Amino acid sequence: MTRKTKVVIAFMTALIGVVIVFSGIYWFTVGHTERTKEKMIEEARERLVAEQPSVSIERAELFNGTEPYIVFEETDRVQFVPVDDKLPIVTRDIATVDLDQICADSVAETGGTLVSCKYGFDERALIEVVTKAGTSYTYSYYTLQAGEFIRRVQLTDSP
Repeated sequence: MTRKTKVVIAFMTALIGVVIVFSGIYWFTVGHTERTKEKMIEEARERLVAEQPSVSIERAELFNGTEPYIVFEETDRVQFVPVDDKLPIVTRDIATVDLDQICADSVAETGGTLVSCKYGFDERALIEVVTKAGTSYTYSYYTLQAGEFIRRVQLTDSP
């Protein structure tokens, strides 16, 4: 083997090693978190279907408030299924609230770009709007029933 071939083989071996190490790190950190989240959503889905067989779920996601809840969206209502089986499932109608309009109004008030806009539950049903402007994130909370402003929290990353 020539020296050039040995260098190429050493480089490829190092590259494969780096890929394997970072894949393992991802698997045990982000991957583990995602698998746990998916498992929680599936368990909540099973509980919701067992308690309310007629439910037709369009979308589900985790919301971490004071207590973690899985939020299941339907056409005209939202189901909040707590991760803790001892807490009851909470149902709220959303026919009177326009999520897209609340998000647009919040972005206009805070400036920046929309990061997320979702339903949540933290001692009451709410809408959480997250916007980013520069190095700061703004979390705005609105009531689900009337779309009224509750509070706003701003977090700034230090460079």
